[in-house]
Amino acid sequence: MNARNGISDDHATQQHVAAQDEAFVDPGHGNSKAAWMSVIVMLIAVAAGTLFFFLDMPTLVWASGALLLVGAILWPVLTKAGLGPQGH
Repeated sequence: MNARNGISDDHATQQHVAAQDEAFVDPGHGNSKAAWMSVIVMLIAVAAGTLFFFLDMPTLVWASGALLLVGAILWPVLTKAGLGPQGH
């Protein structure tokens, strides 16, 4: 018995094999150029907004908030432009 999961070793081996089966492989949702570019823009917006908040620059904090919204809108726009997940 596998003490950690409370299952037999044979069953644990079968689960391990099933986890490696091609039918169970994650297709990589969100792993596309559109997703990465959108997330990077939003990370930059949050980092800049945090810095500008610390430096007491309210106009640039709001501009960073607007950039965050642009990053959120960027993902579907770039997906429709052909940079989304391929082969789905």
